[in-house]
Amino acid sequence: MARKIYFYSLKGGVGATTCAVGVGMALARAGERTLILDGDKNYPAALTAAGCAGRQAYTLEEARRGACRVKQAIVEHPRLPNLFILPCAGCAEARFAESAAGEVENLFDMIICDGAAASACAEAAVICEPYPAGIRAADIALAALRDGQFKEPALIINKVNGGLVYDGRIMPPKDIADLLHAPLWGVVPEDLTMPLGGMRAESVKAFKLTAARIAGGGTKIYRAVRGYGGAGGFIKRKMRYRI
Repeated sequence: MARKIYFYSLKGGVGATTCAVGVGMALARAGERTLILDGDKNYPAALTAAGCAGRQAYTLEEARRGACRVKQAIVEHPRLPNLFILPCAGCAEARFAESAAGEVENLFDMIICDGAAASACAEAAVICEPYPAGIRAADIALAALRDGQFKEPALIINKVNGGLVYDGRIMPPKDIADLLHAPLWGVVPEDLTMPLGGMRAESVKAFKLTAARIAGGGTKIYRAVRGYGGAGGFIKRKMRYRI
């Protein structure tokens, strides 16, 4: 039976789907047979973020109508044999997404439910941006999860610019987690290539560390400020502000 984790964000644009894909890829590389249940009802964003757009033959909505089985709507990643994606695009019935997760759970080790099938999950993580609006939204999201079925939802802080942390312009990730009283599962650096299906080497490393913590075999968290000290780091920070 798969371990099911709900990825949640109250504020739009924080990168919950890219985090789900990044963690899913890292888990798959570590040998965990992983399914990403993409809860976006309008567009299969996880397929694009994973670099396998256009490979979908059936939809979850077609499975709901009985035109295919749920398993037929699952897309296997062409380069990562352990990674699978089930887009909910077109399916507005939340209960069917929950039943679909239960129907296929014996086929996987991990299921990441990105904004869908919350009631099917025993664990949850809130995706947070390290800026005031993002932190406040994450606080509300964590409270909502705690009021529901999740006793100790975790935190993944996305889009962290190490230069801004180094200069004191934004809070360090650990301070954000302490402020929100949530365990910190991971820190992901700012990476503008991810929404287009790319991923920088530093992001790959960050997701690897996050996946290891989720799987229970890791204790390290990505250090976003690494490389921003010294003369080279000063130039890097100044260039970042000008671009």
